[in-house]
Amino acid sequence: MDAVETLISERRMAVGKLRPVGSRVPKCVKRMHGRPELDWDTRYHTECSASGTDALSMAVAVSMAGRPADSTPEVLLPAYGCPDLVAAIIAQGAKPILVDLVPDSPYMDLEHAERAITPATVALIGVGLLGVPERLDRLSELCRRKGLFLIEDSAQCFPPASTEGGWADFIVLSFGRGKPINLMGGGALLVRRDLLDRAQPVLENFPIIGFGSGLKWAFRRWLFNFLLHRIPYRVLEKLPGLKLGETRFRSLQQTQRLALPQEVLSSGVAHFSCRPPTHSGYVSELVELSKFGWRSLDGTTSPSGANRLPRNRFGLLAPSGHLRDLVEYALNDAGIGASGFYRQILPEIDGLEALFSNTDYPNARNFADRLLTLPSHEDVTEADVTRINKILRALSQE
Repeated sequence: MDAVETLISERRMAVGKLRPVGSRVPKCVKRMHGRPELDWDTRYHTECSASGTDALSMAVAVSMAGRPADSTPEVLLPAYGCPDLVAAIIAQGAKPILVDLVPDSPYMDLEHAERAITPATVALIGVGLLGVPERLDRLSELCRRKGLFLIEDSAQCFPPASTEGGWADFIVLSFGRGKPINLMGGGALLVRRDLLDRAQPVLENFPIIGFGSGLKWAFRRWLFNFLLHRIPYRVLEKLPGLKLGETRFRSLQQTQRLALPQEVLSSGVAHFSCRPPTHSGYVSELVELSKFGWRSLDGTTSPSGANRLPRNRFGLLAPSGHLRDLVEYALNDAGIGASGFYRQILPEIDGLEALFSNTDYPNARNFADRLLTLPSHEDVTEADVTRINKILRALSQE
């Protein structure tokens, strides 16, 4: 069967659509005896927030505290990433400074990062992308040497890499839709315990909002989980003006803490730990694609190298942007929610063009042009993985 026949065959099989991302929202399990301990409790204090963006904004505020006001504080971050990172930085009056990536990699270029450091730099954000944590040990060494705070953005990675290593001064978690722990909103800032005396006076300035976990939240949970099914998701995606998955910049108007019930967070953590590591099936099926120039995001080319923890999405780098676009279109046409993710470097995302004058980040741009993400949630079946593999192989051989 040639590539065209393969695509026609797979398209005919598509009735609904496998969503690109999003685990189910777990039921809140009440616990009767005390506060359950979280894995990071020994090293980090947990401060819940209205979102992951709010958590990062609080981390930036603590990093700025006590610094001289004679210059605008600067925060380093990768040139490819979520525009919410920028929103969190500028919400505190700081200036985002972009750093290019290592070629064919989501990792920040350490040499470029070191050259970008100035006397005004207060912090560096190490971003874990699609379940693959940054090289935090190396970033930590740089930050210690230069007197900077290290913020681990673990919104897409769980558990945080610093849970055991203690590399980061602050860790950012997100519990929004499409994140590893899905509570339909909220986030958390984890503060290393030796920094609590510095952090608490800053954090207390941010207002606390309530978290409704009663009948209204239960109904929202039911509705959200229903819409994750293939046919409802296909219908939802077709609604005009909804623009599911669109990347756009939204400013953060107010940074807020959140009174998130402990049992809600603990239920989310427990639900995550029970999810299957679906992406390991991709590694097994897609290993042969390396001969066509495809690369898995973390560089693994064999099942033995697969991370055994569940991932939010599974990332692949295509040999070219043209092939990425062809495969993305074909998979979606066949009912598989594949995505090019952010698709652009930060300076080129709508709403950010005026903020960054420099767009010369060749490795980040190449990464954005070639990245393809595949669904990696609990509803992905072996048949889905086989279908994805067939389409990838058919188009890669053209």
